[in-house]
Amino acid sequence: QQLADWITKLEPHYTQVWLVQGWNMAYNISVKFKETAPGEFPDRWRWVRGGIRLLRDDGLRFNPHDVLIHRELAWFFQHKMGQNLDDANMYYKHHWAMEMSRVFGGEKPDFDALINPKTEEDRQRTQVLTNDFKMDPAFIKHVNERYGPLEWRLPEAHAIYWAAKGLEMAKQ
Repeated sequence: QQLADWITKLEPHYTQVWLVQGWNMAYNISVKFKETAPGEFPDRWRWVRGGIRLLRDDGLRFNPHDVLIHRELAWFFQHKMGQNLDDANMYYKHHWAMEMSRVFGGEKPDFDALINPKTEEDRQRTQVLTNDFKMDPAFIKHVNERYGPLEWRLPEAHAIYWAAKGLEMAKQ
């Protein structure tokens, strides 16, 4: 991860650097790690999540309107996490669902409580959503109304979110 950090700092506004480094982490490095116990892939998950974070947290910070970074994020969620092509896909799905349950809670998310939080719990969930996952609650509601209802604890909903966000950027 240190090498990816150095390379992206040298060329922070060059999209291809982010795409290659994110792909390398999520696809190439992650698969070098084996199960630690039956069905357990913590090292792979660390690298997949690292590739997503690199693109989402850093790549988009330097290139907020970059359509290709949005597309790649959507692809990671749909293909790497959402499909069953990686032996660790169920591990990824499980851990992603756990992380998203912190934000979206039970069966039907209350988008209005995330958009206009009134309780301390809602404020904390909104803060996690916006600060940790870099997602806009109002845009989530828009995506859910347009393409849903979606199950926001699954990676496919996030693939749709990032693809829709990229389409919005393309309009600009």
